[in-house]
Amino acid sequence: MRYSPTEGGTYVLLRRRAASAFVRKLLFFAILCGLLWLLWMGLRGVMSTGEGDQAVEALNEFYTMEQSGNFGGSWELFHSQMKKKFEKSTYVQQRAHVFMQDMGTDTFTFELGEPQAEYDIRTDPNGEDLGKVYRITVTQHYKTRFGNFDIVQPCYVTQEDEEWRVLWIYKEKEQT
Repeated sequence: MRYSPTEGGTYVLLRRRAASAFVRKLLFFAILCGLLWLLWMGLRGVMSTGEGDQAVEALNEFYTMEQSGNFGGSWELFHSQMKKKFEKSTYVQQRAHVFMQDMGTDTFTFELGEPQAEYDIRTDPNGEDLGKVYRITVTQHYKTRFGNFDIVQPCYVTQEDEEWRVLWIYKEKEQT
């Protein structure tokens, strides 16, 4: 079909071309946004597998076991210096006694803070230097027969024999 300028055909043809160009630009923009989103997600995935995230995962596993009453399993995630402080059977018995029997609670919820790298950390003043560790604040929420309360404790996670291990730091008691 042929359009003559007197019938307004040129105007209709130009509108169709403009609409087609707009659709192509919109499609190009959508594809570009999709590719940028995929790139961002990929970079985020690569960046999130850092040591700090691995330390958080190890501590999450530890407290998830504690939460379910699996104190023997959580003890296995301790650093060797912690295992020297607590024999497994003693740890399991004392944790169950304090939290389940004395406090009258079956479980708790917990939150983990952001990991912060630290150096020159020792479990006690005479202990060996642990090198690079991650300090992560743990907040445990308890509902007990004595009321609701929180325990806030800085925990430390470091690698030992290529495995992430949990530590608690003991400082000398202050004289009162």
